[in-house]
Amino acid sequence: MEIKKITFNFYGIKVCVCGYSAIAEKIAGDFEYFKDLNLSACDINLNVNLVNPPYEKIPKICASMYKNDCISYDSGFMRYVDYSGKALAIYNTKTNSADFFSIDEDLLYEIVYLFIHSRTGELLDKKGMHRIHACSFSYNEKICIVMLPQGGGKSTLLMELLKNSGIKLISDDTPFVDAKGQIYPFPIRIGVSGDVDTEYIPSEYISIFNRRKFGLKKLIGYQFFKNRIETKKHPVIIICGMRCFSDYPFMAKGGIFTGFSYLLKNCVVGYGLPQVLEYFLIGGFKDNFSKIKIIFSRFRSCINLLMKNRQIYCFHISNKKSENAEYLLREIAKL
Repeated sequence: MEIKKITFNFYGIKVCVCGYSAIAEKIAGDFEYFKDLNLSACDINLNVNLVNPPYEKIPKICASMYKNDCISYDSGFMRYVDYSGKALAIYNTKTNSADFFSIDEDLLYEIVYLFIHSRTGELLDKKGMHRIHACSFSYNEKICIVMLPQGGGKSTLLMELLKNSGIKLISDDTPFVDAKGQIYPFPIRIGVSGDVDTEYIPSEYISIFNRRKFGLKKLIGYQFFKNRIETKKHPVIIICGMRCFSDYPFMAKGGIFTGFSYLLKNCVVGYGLPQVLEYFLIGGFKDNFSKIKIIFSRFRSCINLLMKNRQIYCFHISNKKSENAEYLLREIAKL
């Protein structure tokens, strides 16, 4: 098994992925925007092993958490996560290091990818950098944050928008907001369902991946849009989206309470964020207190985002994918 080591810097949170080269290279492609070759000590260290899970390492203890796809066992600082007999993760909560074992490459890649999202997300939360469950882009020197329910069509809308050369990407799913209400990019590979139009994207940028819960997905590699990342600070438009059974999209001015209700769900509570419970709910008073502090910090950031940017709109998305994108851009250009 060829070994490879990749390091990343997520806004000050340093991550090292070491192990099976094929998966390390996939992870490197997903998070290429954050690759850093000059890291020494890392905040998170991950070892990826394409071998049968060593279940003999789990102590003879009772389970501490049950989910549909995994069972967790705790012993001191160690958490053992069994993925239905197909994969094992051994996570040291004190050192923030983890070892992953499986002979299923897709499963191994998926749990490592989600672990990085979950742990970096929480550590950035503690630094006052918070994720919003939304797609975000810039157009006409304005940053747009489009919040939609999970499965509501964020990635579908974004893929239509990217056909316009004036669009710059911030994130397809999780832009960051800091304590002052500033927006930061989190551009990673984009996952879309098989029926989304990707004909305008060269085939070398597209791969197919089979996710446990969502089946086959098309992954659009970072290389396709790496020269279209928005890094400048522009005024922010907050767009509260909803799917409607209609042939015509519609956007109207929204109130601050509507904007806050969407941010409450998509940032403060974090519904839809890639926060993996088996690595987030560790337990203990100190850990629970830190989670409460995170909630208050998210709340403050959302309030500052709203107060700083009072352009809030309600966007009714129709059944016609291309018309939604064209209409949205026309409306943004008027603002």
